[in-house]
Amino acid sequence: MGIASLHPSYSWLLRLRLQPLRACLQRGGSSMANVGVMSTAAANLVRNSVVLASSLLFFMAVLAGCQPATSEGIKFGWFYRMVVELSHGGEPLNIEVIIGCGSQVRQIPGEGRSARAVWAPYLYGVRTKNGEGILVQSPNICDRELAKQPMPADFLPVVFWAPDAGNLEFMIAYLHEQAYAQPVAKLKFHKAAFTEVTKADYEAWVQTKWKDNIVPLGDRGDEYNKGQSFFRGAGFFPKGDPRNVETRRPSCHAMLRVPITGMLQDKIRERWPADKPRYWLIDGSTIFTLQNQYPDQLGGGVRSGAQWNREIPGSQPSFFRGTGVNRPSGLGHIEPVASAVASGQGLRIPYRVETGYPWASDRLFSQTTLDIDIDTANGADHGFAYCFRDMWIHYLVEHVPNGRARAVEQRFFIDGQLVATLPNALAVAPGAAIVEHDQYLWLSDLSPFPLTHELARMQ
Repeated sequence: MGIASLHPSYSWLLRLRLQPLRACLQRGGSSMANVGVMSTAAANLVRNSVVLASSLLFFMAVLAGCQPATSEGIKFGWFYRMVVELSHGGEPLNIEVIIGCGSQVRQIPGEGRSARAVWAPYLYGVRTKNGEGILVQSPNICDRELAKQPMPADFLPVVFWAPDAGNLEFMIAYLHEQAYAQPVAKLKFHKAAFTEVTKADYEAWVQTKWKDNIVPLGDRGDEYNKGQSFFRGAGFFPKGDPRNVETRRPSCHAMLRVPITGMLQDKIRERWPADKPRYWLIDGSTIFTLQNQYPDQLGGGVRSGAQWNREIPGSQPSFFRGTGVNRPSGLGHIEPVASAVASGQGLRIPYRVETGYPWASDRLFSQTTLDIDIDTANGADHGFAYCFRDMWIHYLVEHVPNGRARAVEQRFFIDGQLVATLPNALAVAPGAAIVEHDQYLWLSDLSPFPLTHELARMQ
C-alpha cells in the first residue's frame, strides 16, 4: 500500500481534542512581552553573547539531563521572517513564520544558573481549504547574521503533509528534493526566503497568524516534569488511551536506500540465499561489522564521521536539528560542520509498523506476528517518511512479566507483498535490514527523526 493509498478519508482515526491555543499563547506571551525592541547592532551583540554562552554550557546541560528545576522564561530579542512558497492542489500556498531568537535563563540541579540560545516556533502548520494540514520546520537560524551569512538560496526546510489537519497522529515528511517531483506528492516546493525583522513585526504576526497554527501545544509544566512532547497533553486522547500514559513521541520512519558496490558487494553476495530472492534480510550485527569494515560505502561506524553522502546509514538523521535538507542538486542546508551528519542526499523509503498509531490495537497483546509495511510504489514513494507514534514498548514490553520484550515473528511486506520474515524477534521493528538483490541495502534509522525537541516546547 503506497502513499497514494493512504490518503482516503481518515474518519476512522481518533479525533484529537486539542487544547485551545489561546491559553498557551497567553502563557508563552508573558515572557515575550518584557523584551524591548532592539536595534540590529544590539541584537547582533546579544546574539553573539548568547551563542558563545550556549556553546560553553552545552555539555554541562547534557550531563545534567537537560531538565531545569526552575525556568525564568525566554527572552526573545531578534527575529527572522521565513516565507516558504509551495503549491498544493495546483494552487500557490505561502506559509509565513516569524522565528523568535533569544536566550533562556535556567537553573540545572547541582549546577549554577545558566543561559542558552533558543529559537521558536520549531514547527508551524496551517489548514488547507480541503482540511489537510501543511507544516514546516523552522531552521535553527539564530546563530547566523544574515548580512554576513545569508541563507542558501536553495535552502530546503523539512515540510510535512497531514491528511487531516485536526489529527496529526499520522503525517508524511518530505525528506528529499525528489519527493516533490514524485507522482504521489501532494506538494511542490518553490523556495524559502528569509529576512531579519523587528519585534513589532513578530507581535503583528502573533496577533494575526499564530491562531492559525494547527500544531497542538501542551502544558509547559508537563513538558519539563513528564518529558511529554508538544504533540500530546491533557485531553488530546480519549480516556484510557495508552498514549495518555506512554511517553513515546511521534517520529518519522523511513529506510535509507544505500547502493552496494566493490568489496562490500562481494561480502553481501556471500550471504545471498541460494534461490536469489529480490528482497531478503540481513541482521543488524552483520551490518554493524560491515559499516566498520567499509566506511566509505556505509558511512562508517556509529562513532566515526559521516562519510556516505553526509550520512551514517542506520544511525540518526540530522533533520531534527533544524538545519534543512541536504540537496543533491546544490546545498539546501545550514549544517556548519563539514564532518557532521547532514541528511537529505540519500533517498528514503517510508515504512509503518503495526505497533504504531493509528493502526495499533489491543490485538497486539496476544498476536504472535508483527507486520512492517514498506511502501515503494516502484520508486514513487522514495524521498518520504511516515510520521507516527510507535507504541512497541506498550504492547510488547510493559505488559510482559519481568518487563522483558515478548518475541514475535516480524513480517516484512513491500507494497503489500510478503517478502521475508524474522522469527523470534525481540528488537523494535524493523529488526533487520533489507537487501535488494545484491545492489542496495535498506537501513532503518537506529533512532527515527523525532517530532519533538526541547526548544519546540518553548513555543
